[in-house]
Amino acid sequence: MDPATQEPEAINRRLRNLLQTHLKLLDPELLHPDPDAVLIEQGEIADSLLLVQQGRLAVEIQQTGHASRVIAEVGAGAVLGEMALFGIGEPRHGARVRVLDTSTEILRFSREALHGAVLFDAELAAEMLLMSSERCRNSNRMINLLLDGIDATTRGDASALTHICSSLRNGPDSMGEAAAQLEQLLKHTDPPRQES
Repeated sequence: MDPATQEPEAINRRLRNLLQTHLKLLDPELLHPDPDAVLIEQGEIADSLLLVQQGRLAVEIQQTGHASRVIAEVGAGAVLGEMALFGIGEPRHGARVRVLDTSTEILRFSREALHGAVLFDAELAAEMLLMSSERCRNSNRMINLLLDGIDATTRGDASALTHICSSLRNGPDSMGEAAAQLEQLLKHTDPPRQES
């Protein structure tokens, strides 16, 4: 197992256990959505948190003028939509979450219920913050790898790019696609000129 994924899995497990502990108080809605149903829409107000009981979901991001990209696929035990708890004012979701499997089962927790629970359980609040922080850290790591990959491609440094692309391929599928594109660009880049 990739050491970078061990800590987020442990955080996710602790958070999932805490949510299960407060199940009666939180009174979540049980969902059995159809395949391709959108549970969270990018840009919509974040008003709930999802806990995947079974099935698989795609997390997608779409930038204006571009096709949406799957940045992750998640399964049982995943917690999504933490912006519902930590956003100020009217926080908005940064990604779309779409159902992939027919047997998907989701618990949806309302923002109001979560706010009530964290008032009485500092550990729940701490785990939510830790998960959100870890997701930001992983996103920053991927952005840094992409920037390093662009830099290595520009310099024509095949050795550095090989190492960077290997790391990118350990991330979401979309990062593997980005690695392949960087490798293709390197093949079409003129070798750097020698200083005379």
